Amino acid sequence: MNEYDRYLSPLDVLAIAFGCTVGWGAFSMPGSTFLPVAGPIGTVIAMVIGMAAMLIIGGNFSFLMKNNPGTGGVYAYTKDALGRDHAFLCAWFLCLSYLTIVFLNATSLFTVIRTMFGRSLQVGFYYYHIAGNVIFMGEVGASIVALAIVGMLFINAKPLLQTLHTILAVVLLVAVLVVAGFCLPRLGSLQPAFGTQGGNRLHALFSIVMLTPWAFVGFEVISLETAHFDFKIHWSKAIIIASILLSGLVYILLTLVSTCAAPDGYASWSAYIADLDKLDGVAAIPTFYAAKAIMGNVGLFVIAVAAIAAILTGMIAAYRATARILSTMAEDRILSEKFSNTTYSILTIMVISIVISIFGRNALNCFISLTSFGAIVAFGYSSASAWKIARQMGNRKVTVTGAVGTVVSIVLLIVLLIPKLSALETMGSEAFLVLSLWCLLGFVFYLRTVARAGVSTGTSASSVVMFALLLYSVLMWLGKRLMAADSMQAVRGILYFEGSLMMFVIFLGLCVMMLIQRLMRKKHEMYERLNAERQEEEDGE
Repeated sequence: MNEYDRYLSPLDVLAIAFGCTVGWGAFSMPGSTFLPVAGPIGTVIAMVIGMAAMLIIGGNFSFLMKNNPGTGGVYAYTKDALGRDHAFLCAWFLCLSYLTIVFLNATSLFTVIRTMFGRSLQVGFYYYHIAGNVIFMGEVGASIVALAIVGMLFINAKPLLQTLHTILAVVLLVAVLVVAGFCLPRLGSLQPAFGTQGGNRLHALFSIVMLTPWAFVGFEVISLETAHFDFKIHWSKAIIIASILLSGLVYILLTLVSTCAAPDGYASWSAYIADLDKLDGVAAIPTFYAAKAIMGNVGLFVIAVAAIAAILTGMIAAYRATARILSTMAEDRILSEKFSNTTYSILTIMVISIVISIFGRNALNCFISLTSFGAIVAFGYSSASAWKIARQMGNRKVTVTGAVGTVVSIVLLIVLLIPKLSALETMGSEAFLVLSLWCLLGFVFYLRTVARAGVSTGTSASSVVMFALLLYSVLMWLGKRLMAADSMQAVRGILYFEGSLMMFVIFLGLCVMMLIQRLMRKKHEMYERLNAERQEEEDGE
């Protein structure tokens, strides 16, 4: 009997990777982003390029999984190759990415409900306003119930939940293929092939390619489950390839489906897409409208089932991945030992997600870019780790793919953090604020780690990187807030309130960084003193 129960079949693992990758965005983004920016042909080309990049990074993950088949995933890989400091950075931001997937998918449920049933859940007297959005408890309740049920199943009926996840992933793929099979024969003109917004075609393609981390984050979660595979580890490469190709196929098919029908009064799909902000219900989501227009209510039902399956598989897989990351950091004494207990981790994730879901989907859009940020950090560290290990082993192929994956990740990170490099707003002011606060929270946990660690001989790279990112993020947040001000009075108010908050965040971060460096220095001095005493004893003998 092995140390770990091996209960995941190849289909189960593929379902985890594919289900975590494809979420509600696959159904909503074709109309809101892909087609306006890059058009149908441009989106297809961009997705193929993105898939190629992810296949390279996926190959790096596969290499690392074969060389370190434990449950630590990218944290373990980075720790072995680059040290504990970098492993902490990687795990901390990847945890943010997976956590956002949980509550973003959950809050997508009431978006589907609004699309399908209009305002049927906007009943009762209890509603409230957040960031200009009206939130109805009847709609938020659907998200809360889903989060609670998934969390409780994880704690009390994990085998059942795993079976359900695999079934939902199969349903998702089959439903999308059925809708595409009925709709694509009605495919008409694909013009404008490269977007409705005009502009440079290469820039449009580049902008969609830069969404690759968001579109494909999730396939790597299987690296956290290798100890539970009931098959040979070398199959993981084929599973990663299949999950990336299937996910890319879903994005491409749903984008093309969105061009297959338009409501009365619109001469083309491009005119329809340009007017989406004025529409609501089924007509506001082109994938849903095309399915209903061509297949009738049956098509609407099938596409809705596919969307709900995508949301639930994303929630389940991200729940699982977040708990694994928390457990790994707890085992390495970064977090409290309580997180080594799966029940404690799941309850923590569930409570945080339920509280955040109360803010409503529209108020949480800033977290989408944070999902990408965590994914890019994981992709970069995994590629860098693969490069270093492969170089030591003399594996030229993986040395090349590791270097390429690292460079690709750096480019993606630069485009995400620096405004105006893409046709899309990569990170808004709220996203920068949340990122700075996450860095500040990371400081606190890292301080705890340093305080409990043994004798140290180095300096804290994590604290330096974390503070630099905190400083950049909070400055970008204030800068974006000032740029959005519409009057000098608004500017003065922002400088007074937001400026004070900025200084407070920077001050706290600086204090924690100085404490970390002080502890590291003391531990280094202790190390030197112990060495000197040991040397004196040896000389005396």
